[in-house]
Amino acid sequence: MVRAVFVFTVLLLAGCDDGSRADSRTLDVDDPEFRQGQTFHKQGEIRKALECYLKVIDNRKGAAESHLEAGRMYLELQDPLPAIYHFNQYIRLKPTSEQANIVRQLIKTAEKQFMQQLPGRPMEPDALGGSDLNAKLRNLQLENEKLKRELADYNRTQKALVLPPKTTSEKTPDAPKTGDEPAKPQRFRQYTVAKGDTLNSISKKTYGDTAHVSAIFNANRDKMTSVNSLPKIGTVILLPE
Repeated sequence: MVRAVFVFTVLLLAGCDDGSRADSRTLDVDDPEFRQGQTFHKQGEIRKALECYLKVIDNRKGAAESHLEAGRMYLELQDPLPAIYHFNQYIRLKPTSEQANIVRQLIKTAEKQFMQQLPGRPMEPDALGGSDLNAKLRNLQLENEKLKRELADYNRTQKALVLPPKTTSEKTPDAPKTGDEPAKPQRFRQYTVAKGDTLNSISKKTYGDTAHVSAIFNANRDKMTSVNSLPKIGTVILLPE
């Protein structure tokens, strides 16, 4: 039991980097690619410097200093999200180093930079804490998906607004014969389903009576399974003219 506790303690201490020990995880600063990245940075070649630091990260386990420099490069390139990722990796690897507090401030700077890049800037950067950043990103993703669905619905309704004229081979038994008069294309208008709507109420509201329930249903079979299954509120349906 004592031996197991001792092994666990050794492993725990080995996983903690106080920023002062020159073990294998700090050797990335001696890597030729790391030094080349510093040279590129001094020359103003930010992207080339970033490539060098990323190579070190790929080739070395626990390249904390390379994560820090990569985060700085992304910050200079106005790309805050990957900057936040690399800063967090540095904090994970060297949580108690002398630079850890500075890196935490860099994370806040990157978060503010990201908020300033949002369309319309819905709120000032200081109004959103770091803990709310992921929630804000998720809300933006959901809003984007909603807009995509609404655009797809709109495109489908636009295609169905004017149906092609019936060919001569089609029969219309319900329509009275009027000689050689050419068939007119069926036209529709749009209606957005509101709270409390039914097919009867929509028919009475738009046509003045409830005699058009079947016609409305037939024009919207792709959205309805029966005359009693009105689509959800906000759905655009077609009303025959």
